[in-house]
Amino acid sequence: MSDTDSDKPRRAADADGGLDRETPDAGDQGRPSRAWAPATDSAAPASTDAAPDAPEVSTPIPPPAPALPEPAQPPASGRRFSAEDLPEGWQSAAPRRSAVSVSSPFTPDEAPSAASDGENADADDDQTPETDPDAGGGSRPPLDTGSEAGVAPAPGDRRKMLTWLLGGIAAVVIIGLVIWLAVQRPGGTASPAASESATPSPSASASQAPELTDAELITAAELGKLRKGVSWALQDQSASPGVPRQPACVELSAAGGGSPDSELNHLFTASKGGGSLLQVVQAWPDANSATTAFSALVTQAGSCEDSLLGSTQRVTGFADVATALSVQTSDGATHNLLFARTGRFVSVVDGAAPAKADSLAADALITASTASLGRQCGPASGACPSKKPAMIGTTPPVTDTVGWLAWVDLPRITAGAGKWTATDPQAPKLVGSQCENVDLNKLPGATSSAHRIYLLTNDAKAPADGFGIDEVIYGFNKDSAASAMAKQLAKNFDGCGERTRTASVKSAGVKAPALDGKDLNATSYLVTQRISDSKTVNFRVGVAVVGDRLVYLLANPSGSFDFSDDAWKGIVGRATQRVTQFP
Repeated sequence: MSDTDSDKPRRAADADGGLDRETPDAGDQGRPSRAWAPATDSAAPASTDAAPDAPEVSTPIPPPAPALPEPAQPPASGRRFSAEDLPEGWQSAAPRRSAVSVSSPFTPDEAPSAASDGENADADDDQTPETDPDAGGGSRPPLDTGSEAGVAPAPGDRRKMLTWLLGGIAAVVIIGLVIWLAVQRPGGTASPAASESATPSPSASASQAPELTDAELITAAELGKLRKGVSWALQDQSASPGVPRQPACVELSAAGGGSPDSELNHLFTASKGGGSLLQVVQAWPDANSATTAFSALVTQAGSCEDSLLGSTQRVTGFADVATALSVQTSDGATHNLLFARTGRFVSVVDGAAPAKADSLAADALITASTASLGRQCGPASGACPSKKPAMIGTTPPVTDTVGWLAWVDLPRITAGAGKWTATDPQAPKLVGSQCENVDLNKLPGATSSAHRIYLLTNDAKAPADGFGIDEVIYGFNKDSAASAMAKQLAKNFDGCGERTRTASVKSAGVKAPALDGKDLNATSYLVTQRISDSKTVNFRVGVAVVGDRLVYLLANPSGSFDFSDDAWKGIVGRATQRVTQFP
């Protein structure tokens, strides 16, 4: 019913233009104040004294049917508005509001639309009862008047019965309409099922989401305790107009393939030491798109070109999800990156320090941004920081080629120089350190094997015959077979000096966190082979077992060009982590 229509159904006129019923009062709980009144039959009964030649009237023409209440809007094509048009159980089903929210009930000020009932209308048309007088081609059965068989009822009786029948049908329609209107009015009781399942439409919730504000970012005061005697100054964005601020190793515009609703940043510089801290916060339309952006940014940082990826940590009790990782860029600067998603907000903090300067570690970044995350979590509808966030070591983000060492895993020997390249995996072809005492090209018990070579280029200080790393991954038919081979190799290295009389071996255990934070174990070896009375050569070896796979590493450093012991342990540990990422 439109806003301009009366809330009460219109009264129908009888054949003489008079009103044959009263309008039901909406205040009477949906009941009409007076039922249909049968039309008075003014026609006199047939007289027995009529002239013999008078024609007999056997089928009188019924009076015009009373007009039903006018519909709220014109019916759609093919739509019937009759008593039978109401589907069974129609009083308990709340009409639909829109295509976005199919089960939300009407608000008091909304009016029902013809589209709300359109689905049931077509179904009714296909199931027209045989006694439906409105159905095309249908026939109305004779009324049961209670008269004797074969005797036609008097015209007056027919008219009375027809009037009573039509009046009853119209009364049912009116009562139904009044009940329906009462349900839709303020104070009416809607269907419990519809009320329980009603949910706001996505578009409505997104449009009402609070905007990202400058006050939700880190402040200079919150950085005051990060370094003793160091203050932090907020830099004005207008100092470099048109130049977007980007954390190290990520491209914000490429996060998730979409665009955030808004983005703000704060850049601080330290009063001494040359450090800086940049925070960028993006507000995404919803938590799903924010999750996609978060994952894309972490993956970008884990594949930072010409950089060395340090440790990776999962942060708990801080946001919905958070990851901290360290990256050393080619200029020697260290960037500790903290990624956090709370609800539909994504925060990226980059604590940068120049070469040989103290960097802001992950725990310092968490301390610096806890208050900021606490201000974001409400508007973002996400998890808020706890009093004691914790860091758990984990595997680095996956890179190509999956399962193998990546270029970001390999440190340079000369600061600011050199570039790592790698061959595709191929059949093993190597000699080893001569302490393995097995054929590395056909390792006993292995069911598969692949070999990849990593070469350091563009470093003038590298040995003339080349410098690099061999990595071989062997597969076995069961875990115990891989572990047995690792034990055999360990035994052979330990006895290499006594067996060859030319070698000395130093070994060290290596631990690296798995995805769940538990330790993965490996062994690092430094083998020194004496090839003459005055000359020796060194080999660095690593061995690790992960499930049914065994990883073997070999490097050929020279006396003046070599990895440090800690750097080599880091490579062995990282190779162990990468093997866990095989699909």
